[in-house]
Amino acid sequence: MSQSIEEHTGARIARIRKQRGLTQQGLAMRAHVSKSLLSKVECGQKAASPALVAACARALGVSTSDLLGQPYAEELRRDRMDALIQPIREGLENWDVALDWETVPRPAALIRADVQRALVQRRQAQYTDMVRDLPGLIDESVQAVHTSTGEEQRLAYECLAGTFRCVFTVAWNFGYIDLATVALDRLAWIAPRADEPGLAAMYAYLRAQTTMSSGRYDVGLRVIDRALRDLDGLDARRPAGVEAMQGVMHLRAAVIAGRMQDRDEADARLAEARSLARATGELPDFGVTWGPVNVGVHAVAIASEMDDFGRAIELAQDVHIPRGWTRSRAGHHWMDLGRSHAWAGHPEEALDCLHQARRIAPQQTRYHPTVRDTVLALKRQERTRNSSLAQYAEWVGI
Repeated sequence: MSQSIEEHTGARIARIRKQRGLTQQGLAMRAHVSKSLLSKVECGQKAASPALVAACARALGVSTSDLLGQPYAEELRRDRMDALIQPIREGLENWDVALDWETVPRPAALIRADVQRALVQRRQAQYTDMVRDLPGLIDESVQAVHTSTGEEQRLAYECLAGTFRCVFTVAWNFGYIDLATVALDRLAWIAPRADEPGLAAMYAYLRAQTTMSSGRYDVGLRVIDRALRDLDGLDARRPAGVEAMQGVMHLRAAVIAGRMQDRDEADARLAEARSLARATGELPDFGVTWGPVNVGVHAVAIASEMDDFGRAIELAQDVHIPRGWTRSRAGHHWMDLGRSHAWAGHPEEALDCLHQARRIAPQQTRYHPTVRDTVLALKRQERTRNSSLAQYAEWVGI
Protein backbone atom coordinates (compact mmCIF):
# COMPACT_ATOMS: atom_id res chain seq x y z
CA MET A 1 0.00 0.00 0.00
CA SER A 2 1.34 3.43 -0.91
CA GLN A 3 2.39 5.77 1.84
CA SER A 4 0.02 8.50 2.95
CA ILE A 5 1.19 12.03 3.60
CA GLU A 6 1.45 11.29 7.32
CA GLU A 7 3.78 8.33 6.90
CA HIS A 8 7.09 10.16 7.06
CA THR A 9 9.97 8.84 9.14
CA GLY A 10 9.04 10.93 12.16
CA ALA A 11 5.50 9.54 12.09
CA ARG A 12 6.86 5.99 12.07
CA ILE A 13 9.06 6.80 15.04
CA ALA A 14 5.99 8.08 16.89
CA ARG A 15 3.91 5.04 15.96
CA ILE A 16 6.52 2.51 17.11
CA ARG A 17 7.26 4.56 20.22
CA LYS A 18 3.59 4.34 21.20
CA GLN A 19 3.56 0.61 20.47
CA ARG A 20 6.45 0.28 22.92
CA GLY A 21 4.50 2.21 25.53
CA LEU A 22 7.02 5.05 25.63
CA THR A 23 6.43 8.76 26.02
CA GLN A 24 8.40 11.24 23.97
CA GLN A 25 10.45 12.00 27.06
CA GLY A 26 11.12 8.31 27.60
CA LEU A 27 12.33 7.74 24.05
CA ALA A 28 14.34 10.95 24.09
CA MET A 29 16.18 9.79 27.20
CA ARG A 30 16.86 6.34 25.76
CA ALA A 31 18.01 7.74 22.42
CA HIS A 32 20.05 10.56 24.02
CA VAL A 33 18.30 13.27 22.03
CA SER A 34 16.33 16.27 23.22
CA LYS A 35 12.59 15.90 23.70
CA SER A 36 12.07 19.12 21.76
CA LEU A 37 13.95 17.76 18.73
CA LEU A 38 12.11 14.43 18.88
CA SER A 39 8.75 16.18 19.10
CA LYS A 40 9.50 18.31 16.03
CA VAL A 41 10.71 15.30 14.06
CA GLU A 42 7.66 13.23 14.94
CA CYS A 43 5.27 15.92 13.74
CA GLY A 44 7.32 16.68 10.62
CA GLN A 45 8.57 20.12 11.62
CA LYS A 46 12.23 19.04 11.46
CA ALA A 47 14.10 16.57 9.29
CA ALA A 48 14.82 13.10 10.66
CA SER A 49 18.60 12.97 10.29
CA PRO A 50 20.32 9.59 9.78
CA ALA A 51 21.93 9.97 13.21
CA LEU A 52 18.58 10.53 14.92
CA VAL A 53 16.99 7.62 13.05
CA ALA A 54 19.81 5.31 14.13
CA ALA A 55 19.58 6.49 17.74
CA CYS A 56 15.81 5.98 17.85
CA ALA A 57 16.09 2.57 16.19
CA ARG A 58 18.51 1.39 18.85
CA ALA A 59 16.35 2.78 21.62
CA LEU A 60 13.20 1.16 20.20
CA GLY A 61 14.85 -2.16 19.43
CA VAL A 62 14.08 -2.06 15.70
CA SER A 63 16.15 -1.64 12.54
CA THR A 64 16.63 1.67 10.79
CA SER A 65 14.81 0.11 7.83
CA ASP A 66 11.72 -0.27 10.01
CA LEU A 67 11.75 3.46 10.73
CA LEU A 68 12.49 4.37 7.11
CA GLY A 69 9.69 2.14 5.83
CA GLN A 70 11.98 -0.11 3.80
CA PRO A 71 11.82 -2.25 1.79
CA TYR A 72 9.12 -0.57 -0.28
CA ALA A 73 7.43 -3.85 -1.10
CA GLU A 74 4.55 -2.58 -3.23
CA GLU A 75 6.77 -0.51 -5.49
CA LEU A 76 9.35 -3.31 -5.75
CA ARG A 77 6.61 -5.72 -6.82
CA ARG A 78 5.29 -3.20 -9.31
CA ASP A 79 8.75 -2.89 -10.88
CA ARG A 80 9.29 -6.67 -10.59
CA MET A 81 12.43 -6.05 -8.60
CA ASP A 82 11.30 -8.29 -5.75
CA ALA A 83 11.38 -11.31 -8.10
CA LEU A 84 15.07 -10.61 -8.78
CA ILE A 85 16.01 -10.59 -5.09
CA GLN A 86 15.08 -14.22 -4.34
CA PRO A 87 17.57 -15.75 -6.82
CA ILE A 88 20.30 -13.70 -5.15
CA ARG A 89 19.28 -15.08 -1.75
CA GLU A 90 19.56 -18.57 -3.18
CA GLY A 91 22.90 -17.78 -4.82
CA LEU A 92 24.39 -16.62 -1.51
CA GLU A 93 23.62 -19.98 0.08
CA ASN A 94 26.77 -21.41 -1.49
CA TRP A 95 30.17 -19.83 -1.48
CA ASP A 96 32.43 -22.60 -0.19
CA VAL A 97 31.21 -25.86 -1.76
CA ALA A 98 31.89 -27.03 -5.33
CA LEU A 99 28.86 -27.36 -7.59
CA ASP A 100 27.84 -30.52 -9.40
CA TRP A 101 28.57 -29.16 -12.86
CA GLU A 102 29.23 -31.33 -15.90
CA THR A 103 30.97 -28.46 -17.67
CA VAL A 104 33.96 -26.46 -16.55
CA PRO A 105 33.55 -22.76 -15.82
CA ARG A 106 35.06 -20.13 -18.07
CA PRO A 107 38.59 -18.90 -17.38
CA ALA A 108 38.66 -16.48 -14.46
CA ALA A 109 39.72 -13.62 -16.74
CA LEU A 110 36.47 -13.92 -18.70
CA ILE A 111 34.37 -14.13 -15.53
CA ARG A 112 36.24 -11.11 -14.20
CA ALA A 113 35.26 -9.07 -17.26
CA ASP A 114 31.58 -9.73 -16.50
CA VAL A 115 32.08 -8.94 -12.81
CA GLN A 116 33.76 -5.67 -13.74
CA ARG A 117 30.74 -4.84 -15.92
CA ALA A 118 28.48 -5.53 -12.93
CA LEU A 119 30.61 -3.22 -10.77
CA VAL A 120 30.25 -0.49 -13.40
CA GLN A 121 26.48 -1.06 -13.43
CA ARG A 122 26.54 -0.71 -9.64
CA ARG A 123 28.31 2.64 -9.85
CA GLN A 124 25.90 3.79 -12.56
CA ALA A 125 22.88 2.65 -10.48
CA GLN A 126 21.73 0.29 -13.25
CA TYR A 127 20.43 -2.23 -10.77
CA THR A 128 18.03 -4.32 -12.86
CA ASP A 129 20.66 -5.52 -15.33
CA MET A 130 23.19 -6.03 -12.55
CA VAL A 131 20.85 -8.03 -10.31
CA ARG A 132 19.69 -10.25 -13.15
CA ASP A 133 23.26 -11.41 -13.86
CA LEU A 134 24.54 -11.78 -10.28
CA PRO A 135 23.23 -15.27 -9.38
CA GLY A 136 24.91 -16.82 -12.41
CA LEU A 137 28.15 -14.94 -11.76
CA ILE A 138 28.17 -16.10 -8.14
CA ASP A 139 27.75 -19.75 -9.13
CA GLU A 140 30.37 -19.57 -11.87
CA SER A 141 32.86 -17.84 -9.57
CA VAL A 142 32.29 -20.46 -6.87
CA GLN A 143 32.90 -23.27 -9.35
CA ALA A 144 36.02 -21.56 -10.69
CA VAL A 145 37.38 -21.29 -7.14
CA HIS A 146 36.98 -25.05 -6.63
CA THR A 147 38.31 -26.19 -10.00
CA SER A 148 41.46 -24.06 -10.26
CA THR A 149 44.71 -23.41 -8.47
CA GLY A 150 47.35 -20.70 -8.15
CA GLU A 151 46.75 -17.33 -9.76
CA GLU A 152 43.68 -18.61 -11.60
CA GLN A 153 42.07 -19.51 -8.27
CA ARG A 154 43.07 -16.17 -6.74
CA LEU A 155 41.40 -14.36 -9.62
CA ALA A 156 38.28 -16.47 -9.11
CA TYR A 157 38.18 -15.43 -5.46
CA GLU A 158 38.49 -11.81 -6.59
CA CYS A 159 35.54 -12.33 -8.94
CA LEU A 160 33.47 -13.76 -6.11
CA ALA A 161 34.34 -10.78 -3.92
CA GLY A 162 33.13 -8.44 -6.65
CA THR A 163 29.78 -10.20 -6.86
CA PHE A 164 29.28 -9.93 -3.10
CA ARG A 165 30.12 -6.23 -3.30
CA CYS A 166 27.35 -5.78 -5.84
CA VAL A 167 24.88 -7.79 -3.75
CA PHE A 168 25.62 -5.63 -0.72
CA THR A 169 24.83 -2.45 -2.61
CA VAL A 170 21.51 -3.51 -4.09
CA ALA A 171 20.36 -5.19 -0.86
CA TRP A 172 21.31 -2.18 1.24
CA ASN A 173 19.76 0.36 -1.11
CA PHE A 174 16.48 -1.53 -1.36
CA GLY A 175 16.24 -2.09 2.39
CA TYR A 176 17.05 -5.81 2.56
CA ILE A 177 19.49 -5.33 5.42
CA ASP A 178 19.59 -9.02 6.32
CA LEU A 179 20.71 -9.88 2.79
CA ALA A 180 23.32 -7.10 2.85
CA THR A 181 24.72 -8.51 6.09
CA VAL A 182 25.05 -11.97 4.56
CA ALA A 183 26.89 -10.50 1.55
CA LEU A 184 29.23 -8.64 3.92
CA ASP A 185 29.99 -11.84 5.84
CA ARG A 186 30.77 -13.61 2.57
CA LEU A 187 33.11 -10.78 1.57
CA ALA A 188 34.94 -11.08 4.90
CA TRP A 189 35.56 -14.76 4.17
CA ILE A 190 36.67 -14.15 0.58
CA ALA A 191 38.96 -11.11 0.96
CA PRO A 192 41.97 -12.87 2.56
CA ARG A 193 41.81 -15.66 -0.01
CA ALA A 194 41.90 -13.16 -2.87
CA ASP A 195 45.18 -11.87 -1.41
CA GLU A 196 44.40 -8.29 -2.43
CA PRO A 197 44.69 -5.57 0.25
CA GLY A 198 42.12 -3.41 -1.51
CA LEU A 199 39.43 -6.03 -0.98
CA ALA A 200 40.16 -6.23 2.74
CA ALA A 201 39.82 -2.45 2.79
CA MET A 202 36.52 -2.76 0.91
CA TYR A 203 35.20 -5.05 3.63
CA ALA A 204 36.16 -2.49 6.29
CA TYR A 205 34.55 0.30 4.28
CA LEU A 206 31.25 -1.58 4.03
CA ARG A 207 31.35 -2.79 7.61
CA ALA A 208 31.71 0.81 8.76
CA GLN A 209 28.57 1.57 6.74
CA THR A 210 26.59 -0.99 8.72
CA THR A 211 27.80 0.51 12.01
CA MET A 212 26.39 3.86 10.91
CA SER A 213 22.99 2.26 10.47
CA SER A 214 23.11 0.85 13.99
CA GLY A 215 24.50 4.04 15.50
CA ARG A 216 27.74 2.39 16.64
CA TYR A 217 29.89 5.22 15.38
CA ASP A 218 32.72 4.41 17.77
CA VAL A 219 33.05 0.96 16.22
CA GLY A 220 32.86 2.37 12.71
CA LEU A 221 35.74 4.77 13.30
CA ARG A 222 37.88 2.03 14.83
CA VAL A 223 37.17 -0.25 11.87
CA ILE A 224 38.20 2.48 9.41
CA ASP A 225 41.33 3.52 11.30
CA ARG A 226 42.47 -0.09 11.71
CA ALA A 227 42.00 -0.70 7.99
CA LEU A 228 43.97 2.44 7.14
CA ARG A 229 46.82 1.29 9.39
CA ASP A 230 46.75 -2.15 7.79
CA LEU A 231 47.07 -0.62 4.31
CA ASP A 232 50.00 1.60 5.24
CA GLY A 233 53.15 0.41 3.47
CA LEU A 234 51.59 -2.73 2.00
CA ASP A 235 52.54 -3.93 -1.46
CA ALA A 236 49.54 -4.33 -3.74
CA ARG A 237 48.88 -5.55 -7.25
CA ARG A 238 46.73 -2.47 -7.81
CA PRO A 239 48.46 0.38 -5.92
CA ALA A 240 46.16 2.99 -7.49
CA GLY A 241 43.19 0.97 -6.24
CA VAL A 242 44.60 0.99 -2.73
CA GLU A 243 44.95 4.78 -2.90
CA ALA A 244 41.31 4.96 -3.96
CA MET A 245 40.29 2.80 -1.01
CA GLN A 246 42.31 4.94 1.39
CA GLY A 247 40.53 8.00 0.05
CA VAL A 248 37.00 6.67 0.38
CA MET A 249 37.75 5.38 3.87
CA HIS A 250 38.79 8.89 4.91
CA LEU A 251 35.44 10.08 3.53
CA ARG A 252 33.57 7.39 5.45
CA ALA A 253 35.32 8.48 8.63
CA ALA A 254 34.23 12.06 7.89
CA VAL A 255 30.61 10.96 7.50
CA ILE A 256 30.76 9.02 10.77
CA ALA A 257 32.20 12.04 12.56
CA GLY A 258 29.43 14.17 11.11
CA ARG A 259 26.78 11.81 12.45
CA MET A 260 28.49 12.05 15.83
CA GLN A 261 27.90 15.82 15.52
CA ASP A 262 31.67 16.32 15.77
CA ARG A 263 32.17 19.02 13.15
CA ASP A 264 35.85 19.54 13.95
CA GLU A 265 36.63 15.86 13.43
CA ALA A 266 34.50 15.74 10.28
CA ASP A 267 36.32 18.76 8.86
CA ALA A 268 39.70 17.25 9.77
CA ARG A 269 38.83 13.98 8.05
CA LEU A 270 37.57 15.86 4.99
CA ALA A 271 40.84 17.82 4.91
CA GLU A 272 42.80 14.55 4.86
CA ALA A 273 40.65 13.27 2.02
CA ARG A 274 40.95 16.54 0.10
CA SER A 275 44.74 16.47 0.38
CA LEU A 276 44.92 12.91 -0.91
CA ALA A 277 42.48 13.68 -3.74
CA ARG A 278 44.66 16.57 -4.93
CA ALA A 279 47.53 14.11 -5.23
CA THR A 280 45.64 11.30 -6.95
CA GLY A 281 43.01 13.06 -9.03
CA GLU A 282 39.95 11.08 -10.15
CA LEU A 283 40.76 7.44 -9.51
CA PRO A 284 37.95 4.85 -9.73
CA ASP A 285 38.85 1.30 -8.71
CA PHE A 286 37.43 -1.57 -6.67
CA GLY A 287 33.99 -0.35 -7.70
CA VAL A 288 34.31 2.96 -5.81
CA THR A 289 34.33 6.57 -6.92
CA TRP A 290 37.29 8.52 -5.66
CA GLY A 291 38.70 11.96 -6.37
CA PRO A 292 38.24 15.69 -5.70
CA VAL A 293 34.62 15.73 -6.89
CA ASN A 294 33.61 13.01 -4.45
CA VAL A 295 35.23 14.92 -1.60
CA GLY A 296 33.10 17.95 -2.45
CA VAL A 297 29.96 15.82 -2.73
CA HIS A 298 30.63 14.29 0.69
CA ALA A 299 31.15 17.72 2.26
CA VAL A 300 27.66 18.69 1.09
CA ALA A 301 26.16 15.42 2.36
CA ILE A 302 27.77 15.77 5.79
CA ALA A 303 26.50 19.33 6.22
CA SER A 304 23.01 18.19 5.19
CA GLU A 305 23.03 15.28 7.62
CA MET A 306 24.07 17.65 10.41
CA ASP A 307 21.01 19.78 9.52
CA ASP A 308 23.29 22.65 8.52
CA PHE A 309 21.29 23.20 5.36
CA GLY A 310 22.59 26.65 4.55
CA ARG A 311 26.16 25.41 4.67
CA ALA A 312 25.29 22.43 2.48
CA ILE A 313 23.77 24.72 -0.14
CA GLU A 314 26.78 27.02 0.01
CA LEU A 315 29.26 24.14 -0.33
CA ALA A 316 27.32 22.78 -3.30
CA GLN A 317 28.11 25.92 -5.27
CA ASP A 318 31.72 24.70 -5.52
CA VAL A 319 30.77 21.19 -6.67
CA HIS A 320 30.95 20.75 -10.43
CA ILE A 321 30.05 17.23 -11.49
CA PRO A 322 31.79 16.36 -14.77
CA ARG A 323 30.05 14.73 -17.69
CA GLY A 324 30.11 10.96 -17.42
CA TRP A 325 30.76 10.95 -13.67
CA THR A 326 29.44 8.10 -11.54
CA ARG A 327 25.65 8.21 -11.65
CA SER A 328 25.10 6.68 -8.20
CA ARG A 329 27.22 9.35 -6.52
CA ALA A 330 25.84 12.18 -8.69
CA GLY A 331 22.28 11.08 -7.98
CA HIS A 332 22.98 10.92 -4.27
CA HIS A 333 24.40 14.43 -4.35
CA TRP A 334 21.20 15.83 -5.87
CA MET A 335 19.14 13.98 -3.26
CA ASP A 336 21.20 15.50 -0.44
CA LEU A 337 21.00 18.95 -1.96
CA GLY A 338 17.26 18.57 -2.52
CA ARG A 339 16.83 17.65 1.14
CA SER A 340 18.79 20.74 2.17
CA HIS A 341 16.75 23.08 -0.03
CA ALA A 342 13.48 21.56 1.22
CA TRP A 343 14.28 22.13 4.87
CA ALA A 344 15.83 25.52 4.15
CA GLY A 345 12.48 26.63 2.76
CA HIS A 346 13.31 26.53 -0.97
CA PRO A 347 10.66 24.18 -2.41
CA GLU A 348 11.24 24.97 -6.09
CA GLU A 349 14.99 24.42 -5.83
CA ALA A 350 14.38 21.23 -3.84
CA LEU A 351 12.09 19.79 -6.49
CA ASP A 352 14.54 20.75 -9.23
CA CYS A 353 17.23 18.78 -7.38
CA LEU A 354 14.97 15.75 -7.05
CA HIS A 355 14.25 15.87 -10.76
CA GLN A 356 17.99 15.93 -11.40
CA ALA A 357 18.45 12.87 -9.20
CA ARG A 358 15.67 11.07 -11.08
CA ARG A 359 17.16 11.91 -14.45
CA ILE A 360 20.62 10.71 -13.45
CA ALA A 361 19.84 7.59 -11.38
CA PRO A 362 16.12 6.76 -11.53
CA GLN A 363 16.15 3.38 -9.74
CA GLN A 364 18.32 4.62 -6.91
CA THR A 365 16.22 7.75 -6.53
CA ARG A 366 12.87 5.98 -6.53
CA TYR A 367 13.79 3.71 -3.63
CA HIS A 368 15.85 6.07 -1.49
CA PRO A 369 14.30 7.07 1.85
CA THR A 370 15.84 10.56 1.65
CA VAL A 371 13.81 11.25 -1.49
CA ARG A 372 10.57 10.02 0.07
CA ASP A 373 10.98 12.10 3.20
CA THR A 374 11.92 15.14 1.13
CA VAL A 375 8.84 14.75 -1.06
CA LEU A 376 6.64 14.36 2.01
CA ALA A 377 8.17 17.51 3.51
CA LEU A 378 7.50 19.43 0.30
CA LYS A 379 3.89 18.23 0.23
CA ARG A 380 3.37 19.41 3.80
CA GLN A 381 4.85 22.80 2.92
CA GLU A 382 2.92 23.45 -0.29
CA ARG A 383 0.31 26.21 -0.12
CA THR A 384 -1.24 25.54 -3.53
CA ARG A 385 -1.24 22.30 -5.49
CA ASN A 386 1.96 21.78 -7.46
CA SER A 387 1.28 19.41 -10.35
CA SER A 388 4.97 18.70 -10.85
CA LEU A 389 5.34 17.71 -7.19
CA ALA A 390 2.19 15.59 -7.38
CA GLN A 391 3.51 13.73 -10.40
CA TYR A 392 6.86 13.19 -8.73
CA ALA A 393 5.20 11.92 -5.56
CA GLU A 394 3.12 9.47 -7.59
CA TRP A 395 6.27 8.23 -9.34
CA VAL A 396 8.00 7.65 -6.01
CA GLY A 397 4.97 5.82 -4.63
CA ILE A 398 3.45 8.40 -2.32
